Amino acid sequence: MSGIGVNEIFLLILLIGATLFPVWLGFRLRRTKPGLLWIGMLLSVLFGPVGQVYVKGWLPWVLILLGVMIGAQQLLPANIAMLLMLVSSPLVMLFRMRK
Repeated sequence: MSGIGVNEIFLLILLIGATLFPVWLGFRLRRTKPGLLWIGMLLSVLFGPVGQVYVKGWLPWVLILLGVMIGAQQLLPANIAMLLMLVSSPLVMLFRMRK
């Protein structure tokens, strides 16, 4: 009995939705409310690197932040890595929106 059941389908839909929702929200807010610092910071805190889609030119920054977060998990103690992962995306968003 190794088939896909209702629970697996529900989980798959939930994972796809949880992945696509932050991207959709960032693009939507970029179009309707562009350039607001507090929205960019909030998206960065809530969704991490994916919150960077609020500002144009987001792909390199998402990849850089993902690399920093993966590296922090591998190289640093857990509490320091968690702090770095929490503050890195909002700091990058602040840098990107202030320049």
